[in-house]
Amino acid sequence: MSAAQKLPVAYEELPSEPRAPVVTLIGSDLPAAYLDDAEPSPLMESASRLWRRITNSIKLAIVVLLVGGYPAAMVMSHQVDASPIVLSNMQPWASPEVGVALNILGRELTGPGWAKDKPSWHPQSRLTALPAWQEGLITALSEHTLLSAGIASVADGKPDPDLLAAGRLLAPEANVEAIPRLNAAAQALQRYDGRLSRGLASAPAGIDSLQAELTLFTGWAEASEARLRTSANTAEAWPASRADIETIYLARAYAHAANQLLTASLAREPDLIINRDAAEARDKALSAWTRAARFNPVFISSQTGTNRFLSDHPATMAFYMAEAAATTKALQAKLAAQSEVPMSVAEAQ
Repeated sequence: MSAAQKLPVAYEELPSEPRAPVVTLIGSDLPAAYLDDAEPSPLMESASRLWRRITNSIKLAIVVLLVGGYPAAMVMSHQVDASPIVLSNMQPWASPEVGVALNILGRELTGPGWAKDKPSWHPQSRLTALPAWQEGLITALSEHTLLSAGIASVADGKPDPDLLAAGRLLAPEANVEAIPRLNAAAQALQRYDGRLSRGLASAPAGIDSLQAELTLFTGWAEASEARLRTSANTAEAWPASRADIETIYLARAYAHAANQLLTASLAREPDLIINRDAAEARDKALSAWTRAARFNPVFISSQTGTNRFLSDHPATMAFYMAEAAATTKALQAKLAAQSEVPMSVAEAQ
Protein backbone atom coordinates (compact mmCIF):
# COMPACT_ATOMS: atom_id res chain seq x y z
CA MET A 1 0.00 0.00 0.00
CA SER A 2 1.33 3.40 -0.92
CA ALA A 3 1.59 6.26 1.49
CA ALA A 4 -1.13 8.15 -0.31
CA GLN A 5 -3.60 5.38 0.33
CA LYS A 6 -3.21 5.76 4.10
CA LEU A 7 -4.43 9.37 4.12
CA PRO A 8 -7.93 10.03 5.49
CA VAL A 9 -8.96 11.62 2.20
CA ALA A 10 -8.28 10.57 -1.24
CA TYR A 11 -5.07 11.80 -2.68
CA GLU A 12 -5.42 13.05 -6.15
CA GLU A 13 -2.68 13.97 -8.43
CA LEU A 14 -3.53 17.33 -9.90
CA PRO A 15 -2.21 18.30 -13.24
CA SER A 16 0.71 20.61 -13.02
CA GLU A 17 -0.39 24.13 -13.71
CA PRO A 18 0.90 27.56 -12.70
CA ARG A 19 -0.11 28.59 -9.17
CA ALA A 20 0.12 31.85 -7.24
CA PRO A 21 3.26 32.18 -5.15
CA VAL A 22 3.05 31.62 -1.46
CA VAL A 23 3.24 34.90 0.48
CA THR A 24 5.79 34.92 3.27
CA LEU A 25 7.31 37.69 5.38
CA ILE A 26 10.65 37.27 3.68
CA GLY A 27 9.29 36.99 0.23
CA SER A 28 9.83 39.68 -2.34
CA ASP A 29 6.50 39.39 -4.15
CA LEU A 30 4.07 40.87 -1.63
CA PRO A 31 0.53 41.79 -2.59
CA ALA A 32 -0.44 45.47 -2.49
CA ALA A 33 -2.95 44.97 0.32
CA TYR A 34 -0.25 43.53 2.58
CA LEU A 35 2.07 46.44 1.85
CA ASP A 36 -0.66 48.89 2.79
CA ASP A 37 -1.06 47.23 6.16
CA ALA A 38 2.77 47.08 6.74
CA GLU A 39 3.40 50.85 7.19
CA PRO A 40 5.90 51.67 10.02
CA SER A 41 4.52 52.77 13.35
CA PRO A 42 4.62 56.57 13.98
CA LEU A 43 5.85 55.84 17.52
CA MET A 44 8.78 53.84 16.22
CA GLU A 45 9.59 56.54 13.68
CA SER A 46 9.69 59.13 16.48
CA ALA A 47 11.86 56.86 18.60
CA SER A 48 14.22 56.30 15.66
CA ARG A 49 14.58 60.04 15.03
CA LEU A 50 15.19 60.67 18.74
CA TRP A 51 17.90 58.00 18.82
CA ARG A 52 19.64 59.50 15.77
CA ARG A 53 19.61 62.91 17.42
CA ILE A 54 21.08 61.48 20.61
CA THR A 55 23.88 59.68 18.78
CA ASN A 56 24.66 62.74 16.64
CA SER A 57 24.73 64.92 19.78
CA ILE A 58 27.13 62.51 21.45
CA LYS A 59 29.41 62.56 18.42
CA LEU A 60 29.33 66.37 18.32
CA ALA A 61 30.07 66.59 22.06
CA ILE A 62 33.08 64.31 21.63
CA VAL A 63 34.42 66.48 18.81
CA VAL A 64 33.87 69.68 20.83
CA LEU A 65 35.52 68.09 23.86
CA LEU A 66 38.57 67.08 21.89
CA VAL A 67 38.88 70.39 20.08
CA GLY A 68 38.00 72.85 22.86
CA GLY A 69 38.01 70.88 26.09
CA TYR A 70 41.75 70.26 26.27
CA PRO A 71 42.68 73.94 25.86
CA ALA A 72 40.03 74.83 28.43
CA ALA A 73 41.52 72.31 30.85
CA MET A 74 44.94 73.89 30.29
CA VAL A 75 43.59 77.34 31.15
CA MET A 76 41.84 76.06 34.26
CA SER A 77 44.93 74.19 35.48
CA HIS A 78 47.03 77.38 35.39
CA GLN A 79 46.88 78.54 39.01
CA VAL A 80 49.50 80.98 40.25
CA ASP A 81 48.80 82.13 43.80
CA ALA A 82 50.84 85.16 44.89
CA SER A 83 48.65 86.06 47.84
CA PRO A 84 50.40 86.70 51.17
CA ILE A 85 51.15 83.81 53.51
CA VAL A 86 49.33 84.23 56.83
CA LEU A 87 50.71 82.01 59.58
CA SER A 88 48.15 80.61 61.98
CA ASN A 89 48.24 81.79 65.59
CA MET A 90 46.82 78.45 66.70
CA GLN A 91 50.09 76.70 65.80
CA PRO A 92 52.95 79.17 66.26
CA TRP A 93 56.18 78.46 64.44
CA ALA A 94 59.49 78.65 66.24
CA SER A 95 60.91 79.88 62.91
CA PRO A 96 58.47 82.02 60.87
CA GLU A 97 60.67 81.57 57.81
CA VAL A 98 60.19 77.78 58.03
CA GLY A 99 56.45 78.33 58.40
CA VAL A 100 56.42 80.46 55.26
CA ALA A 101 58.42 77.88 53.29
CA LEU A 102 56.15 75.02 54.35
CA ASN A 103 53.01 77.02 53.56
CA ILE A 104 54.32 77.87 50.09
CA LEU A 105 55.12 74.22 49.40
CA GLY A 106 51.79 73.04 50.77
CA ARG A 107 49.84 75.57 48.73
CA GLU A 108 51.48 74.44 45.50
CA LEU A 109 51.20 70.71 46.18
CA THR A 110 47.58 70.74 47.37
CA GLY A 111 46.46 73.44 44.93
CA PRO A 112 47.45 73.09 41.29
CA GLY A 113 49.83 70.20 41.96
CA TRP A 114 53.35 69.93 40.65
CA ALA A 115 53.22 70.57 36.91
CA LYS A 116 56.49 68.91 35.92
CA ASP A 117 55.50 65.64 37.59
CA LYS A 118 52.36 65.29 35.47
CA PRO A 119 52.28 62.73 32.60
CA SER A 120 52.66 63.91 29.03
CA TRP A 121 48.91 63.70 28.30
CA HIS A 122 47.97 65.94 31.25
CA PRO A 123 46.98 69.55 30.39
CA GLN A 124 49.51 70.92 32.90
CA SER A 125 52.33 69.27 30.99
CA ARG A 126 51.65 71.79 28.18
CA LEU A 127 51.86 74.85 30.43
CA THR A 128 54.74 77.32 30.45
CA ALA A 129 54.05 79.82 33.24
CA LEU A 130 53.13 77.48 36.11
CA PRO A 131 56.24 75.23 35.81
CA ALA A 132 58.47 78.32 35.72
CA TRP A 133 56.68 79.76 38.76
CA GLN A 134 57.07 76.55 40.77
CA GLU A 135 60.71 76.08 39.78
CA GLY A 136 61.46 79.65 40.83
CA LEU A 137 59.78 79.11 44.19
CA ILE A 138 61.71 75.99 45.15
CA THR A 139 64.98 77.44 43.86
CA ALA A 140 64.48 80.56 45.99
CA LEU A 141 63.50 78.50 49.04
CA SER A 142 66.49 76.22 48.51
CA GLU A 143 68.97 79.11 48.40
CA HIS A 144 67.42 80.80 51.42
CA THR A 145 67.40 77.55 53.42
CA LEU A 146 71.04 76.86 52.60
CA LEU A 147 71.92 80.40 53.69
CA SER A 148 70.05 79.86 56.97
CA ALA A 149 71.82 76.51 57.47
CA GLY A 150 75.20 78.22 57.30
CA ILE A 151 74.20 80.99 59.70
CA ALA A 152 72.38 78.72 62.18
CA SER A 153 75.37 76.41 62.60
CA VAL A 154 75.61 73.79 65.30
CA ALA A 155 78.16 73.74 68.10
CA ASP A 156 81.05 72.47 65.99
CA GLY A 157 80.51 75.17 63.37
CA LYS A 158 78.93 72.90 60.78
CA PRO A 159 75.68 73.91 59.04
CA ASP A 160 72.49 72.76 60.67
CA PRO A 161 71.90 69.23 59.30
CA ASP A 162 68.14 69.54 58.84
CA LEU A 163 68.33 72.89 57.10
CA LEU A 164 71.20 71.66 54.95
CA ALA A 165 69.24 68.56 53.92
CA ALA A 166 66.12 70.60 53.22
CA GLY A 167 68.04 73.10 51.10
CA ARG A 168 69.55 70.36 48.97
CA LEU A 169 66.24 68.55 48.54
CA LEU A 170 64.44 71.73 47.52
CA ALA A 171 66.85 72.40 44.67
CA PRO A 172 65.20 71.37 41.36
CA GLU A 173 66.63 68.36 39.57
CA ALA A 174 66.11 67.62 35.88
CA ASN A 175 64.30 64.36 35.01
CA VAL A 176 63.60 63.63 38.68
CA GLU A 177 60.16 63.65 40.29
CA ALA A 178 59.84 66.68 42.54
CA ILE A 179 57.08 65.61 44.91
CA PRO A 180 59.07 62.93 46.83
CA ARG A 181 61.97 65.35 47.25
CA LEU A 182 59.68 68.18 48.36
CA ASN A 183 57.95 65.94 50.90
CA ALA A 184 61.34 64.94 52.31
CA ALA A 185 62.40 68.60 52.43
CA ALA A 186 59.21 69.49 54.30
CA GLN A 187 59.92 66.79 56.86
CA ALA A 188 63.45 68.13 57.38
CA LEU A 189 62.10 71.66 57.88
CA GLN A 190 59.56 70.38 60.41
CA ARG A 191 62.30 68.55 62.31
CA TYR A 192 64.35 71.73 62.46
CA ASP A 193 61.40 73.77 63.71
CA GLY A 194 60.68 71.14 66.35
CA ARG A 195 64.30 71.16 67.53
CA LEU A 196 64.30 74.95 67.57
CA SER A 197 61.14 75.05 69.72
CA ARG A 198 62.83 72.75 72.24
CA GLY A 199 66.04 74.77 72.31
CA LEU A 200 68.05 72.11 70.47
CA ALA A 201 68.87 74.30 67.45
CA SER A 202 69.77 77.90 66.77
CA ALA A 203 68.01 80.35 64.46
CA PRO A 204 69.52 83.04 62.23
CA ALA A 205 69.28 86.21 64.26
CA GLY A 206 70.71 89.69 64.51
CA ILE A 207 71.53 92.46 62.09
CA ASP A 208 74.25 90.47 60.34
CA SER A 209 71.82 87.67 59.53
CA LEU A 210 69.28 90.16 58.15
CA GLN A 211 71.96 91.85 56.05
CA ALA A 212 73.01 88.49 54.57
CA GLU A 213 69.39 87.75 53.77
CA LEU A 214 68.95 91.13 52.06
CA THR A 215 72.10 90.53 50.03
CA LEU A 216 70.61 87.24 48.81
CA PHE A 217 67.37 88.98 47.82
CA THR A 218 69.27 91.71 46.00
CA GLY A 219 71.10 89.05 44.01
CA TRP A 220 67.75 87.51 43.01
CA ALA A 221 66.47 90.87 41.80
CA GLU A 222 69.60 91.73 39.83
CA ALA A 223 69.82 88.31 38.16
CA SER A 224 66.12 88.45 37.25
CA GLU A 225 66.51 91.97 35.88
CA ALA A 226 69.39 90.87 33.65
CA ARG A 227 67.37 87.95 32.24
CA LEU A 228 64.34 90.16 31.69
CA ARG A 229 66.30 92.86 29.87
CA THR A 230 67.78 90.25 27.56
CA SER A 231 64.29 88.95 26.88
CA ALA A 232 62.91 92.47 26.39
CA ASN A 233 65.47 93.19 23.68
CA THR A 234 64.50 90.10 21.68
CA ALA A 235 61.09 89.63 20.08
CA GLU A 236 61.15 86.02 18.90
CA ALA A 237 57.42 85.27 18.75
CA TRP A 238 54.05 86.94 18.78
CA PRO A 239 52.78 88.09 21.16
CA ALA A 240 55.55 86.56 23.28
CA SER A 241 57.86 83.59 23.18
CA ARG A 242 57.99 80.72 25.62
CA ALA A 243 61.25 82.12 27.00
CA ASP A 244 59.57 85.47 27.73
CA ILE A 245 56.82 83.79 29.74
CA GLU A 246 59.25 81.62 31.68
CA THR A 247 61.48 84.59 32.51
CA ILE A 248 58.60 86.71 33.81
CA TYR A 249 57.10 83.98 35.99
CA LEU A 250 60.50 82.96 37.28
CA ALA A 251 61.05 86.57 38.40
CA ARG A 252 57.59 86.66 39.94
CA ALA A 253 58.38 83.55 41.98
CA TYR A 254 61.62 85.06 43.30
CA ALA A 255 59.77 88.27 44.19
CA HIS A 256 57.03 86.37 46.02
CA ALA A 257 59.51 84.31 48.01
CA ALA A 258 61.60 87.37 48.90
CA ASN A 259 58.55 89.34 49.99
CA GLN A 260 57.19 86.60 52.25
CA LEU A 261 60.54 85.58 53.74
CA LEU A 262 61.55 89.18 54.44
CA THR A 263 58.19 89.84 56.09
CA ALA A 264 58.68 86.77 58.30
CA SER A 265 62.23 87.75 59.27
CA LEU A 266 61.24 91.30 60.20
CA ALA A 267 58.26 90.02 62.19
CA ARG A 268 60.54 87.64 64.11
CA GLU A 269 62.94 90.47 65.07
CA PRO A 270 61.02 93.77 64.96
CA ASP A 271 63.64 95.42 67.22
CA LEU A 272 66.13 95.50 64.34
CA ILE A 273 64.29 98.55 62.92
CA ILE A 274 64.99 101.33 65.41
CA ASN A 275 64.47 104.61 63.53
CA ARG A 276 62.12 106.23 61.05
CA ASP A 277 64.49 106.11 58.08
CA ALA A 278 64.97 102.37 58.41
CA ALA A 279 61.21 101.87 58.82
CA GLU A 280 60.49 103.84 55.66
CA ALA A 281 63.14 101.91 53.76
CA ARG A 282 61.60 98.64 55.00
CA ASP A 283 58.14 99.67 53.79
CA LYS A 284 59.47 100.70 50.37
CA ALA A 285 61.35 97.44 49.94
CA LEU A 286 58.34 95.32 50.88
CA SER A 287 56.13 97.37 48.58
CA ALA A 288 58.52 96.93 45.65
CA TRP A 289 58.74 93.17 46.15
CA THR A 290 54.94 92.92 46.45
CA ARG A 291 54.42 94.88 43.23
CA ALA A 292 56.80 92.61 41.35
CA ALA A 293 55.23 89.43 42.75
CA ARG A 294 51.70 90.49 41.79
CA PHE A 295 52.49 91.60 38.25
CA ASN A 296 49.92 89.49 36.41
CA PRO A 297 48.82 90.59 32.91
CA VAL A 298 46.04 88.67 31.20
CA PHE A 299 48.49 87.48 28.54
CA ILE A 300 52.21 88.09 28.12
CA SER A 301 53.41 90.15 25.18
CA SER A 302 56.93 91.10 24.17
CA GLN A 303 56.99 93.50 21.23
CA THR A 304 60.27 95.36 21.17
CA GLY A 305 60.07 98.44 18.95
CA THR A 306 56.53 97.64 17.82
CA ASN A 307 54.65 98.10 21.07
CA ARG A 308 52.16 100.63 19.76
CA PHE A 309 49.29 98.25 20.53
CA LEU A 310 50.87 95.60 22.79
CA SER A 311 52.96 96.07 25.91
CA ASP A 312 56.52 94.94 26.44
CA HIS A 313 55.95 92.99 29.64
CA PRO A 314 59.55 91.75 30.10
CA ALA A 315 60.69 95.38 30.16
CA THR A 316 57.98 96.25 32.69
CA MET A 317 58.95 93.36 34.93
CA ALA A 318 62.62 94.32 34.61
CA PHE A 319 61.73 97.78 35.92
CA TYR A 320 59.94 96.26 38.91
CA MET A 321 62.88 94.01 39.73
CA ALA A 322 65.31 96.92 39.41
CA GLU A 323 63.16 98.85 41.84
CA ALA A 324 63.14 95.90 44.25
CA ALA A 325 66.93 95.68 44.08
CA ALA A 326 67.34 99.42 44.67
CA THR A 327 64.97 99.55 47.64
CA THR A 328 66.57 96.47 49.20
CA LYS A 329 70.01 98.05 48.93
CA ALA A 330 68.59 101.23 50.45
CA LEU A 331 67.23 99.20 53.36
CA GLN A 332 70.65 97.64 53.87
CA ALA A 333 72.21 101.10 53.96
CA LYS A 334 69.64 102.41 56.45
CA LEU A 335 70.12 99.40 58.70
CA ALA A 336 73.87 99.96 58.71
CA ALA A 337 73.58 103.68 59.40
CA GLN A 338 70.60 103.83 61.72
CA SER A 339 71.08 105.60 65.01
CA GLU A 340 70.85 103.93 68.37
CA VAL A 341 67.94 106.13 69.44
CA PRO A 342 64.78 104.02 69.06
CA MET A 343 61.78 105.69 67.50
CA SER A 344 58.64 106.27 69.48
CA VAL A 345 55.61 104.09 69.21
CA ALA A 346 53.79 106.81 67.27
CA GLU A 347 56.63 107.03 64.74
CA ALA A 348 56.70 103.27 64.32
CA GLN A 349 53.10 103.33 63.19
